[in-house]
Amino acid sequence: MHFQQFDTPALLIDLDRLEANITRMAALAKRHGVKLQPHTKTHKCAEITKMQIVAGATGITCAKLGEAEVMTAAGLDDILIANEIIGEPKFKRLLDLSNKANICVAVDSVFGAKSLNDALTQAKQTLDVVIEINCGQNRAGVLPGEAALQLAKEIAQFKQLHLRGLMTHGGHVYNETTLEGIAKVGREEGRVMVETAELLRRNSIPVETVSVGSTPAAQYCAAVPGVTEIRPGTYVFCDLTQVDLFACELEDCALTVLATVISCPAKNRAVIDAGKKALTSDPRGRSGKDGGHGWILEKQVAITRLSEEHGVIESGLILKSAKKCALSPITPAWW
Repeated sequence: MHFQQFDTPALLIDLDRLEANITRMAALAKRHGVKLQPHTKTHKCAEITKMQIVAGATGITCAKLGEAEVMTAAGLDDILIANEIIGEPKFKRLLDLSNKANICVAVDSVFGAKSLNDALTQAKQTLDVVIEINCGQNRAGVLPGEAALQLAKEIAQFKQLHLRGLMTHGGHVYNETTLEGIAKVGREEGRVMVETAELLRRNSIPVETVSVGSTPAAQYCAAVPGVTEIRPGTYVFCDLTQVDLFACELEDCALTVLATVISCPAKNRAVIDAGKKALTSDPRGRSGKDGGHGWILEKQVAITRLSEEHGVIESGLILKSAKKCALSPITPAWW
């Protein structure tokens, strides 16, 4: 079946590029002697996860319980849920899940750790946890250094919790615009985590895991001595954001959205059948060119506006109605 026969919008995956991306990140982790625990939230696909494991990943990372449940049902094991789990309904799901797979979750407060410990006590179960550290993104996470040490001391008192180590996500790397800035953020992420791990060890608290990473910062975090694990995610497909952040080349991007031009109501405006539900609502520059919600290489134009089911292309080009084009589902697009 030729791709032009697909109904649109449709996702298209270049398997050769996908496999190359997976292999390249596994090689990076091996080169630096760190574990690869890739994030699955980009693809949410058990088949792709299994490809990552075959290539050398030691386990996987999920953003929430639902993703971990899907991966466990597909036979995956060694899953880090890089999020705080709070509330009785979620505790029940987490405890059920931990009976089926090796699960570790993030904590960043005494309240969260105690609540989880209480649920585990009632169920007569134990669970691995990692302390989430705020290394600069200012989202979740306890501050590094003394604050992390105090939380670790509290967790050590909870008999149902086993503190595996530390994790962080330096998401602020996405604010950088230069290679030097990205490298600095990545190295600082690694440094802060290693220093905090050493502080805990000096206070007789074992730290097995020092987990860092994102796709743009992975090569810099992994090179910091003392880091044990990286958790990139977007690298499997890559996207225009990763191109902008020097993490890949345009030719590495493995996933596109096939869309159809459904209307050309003006000479400088075309409308496609891919909107917010198929593309991204977060615009991103095209490596210094005009930003937008998708990028059409064939025409060198961006998708400038989105509504729920429509994408609008505004340029001096005249596009023929019903012509199909490939767009990015995540950030400005590629072919």
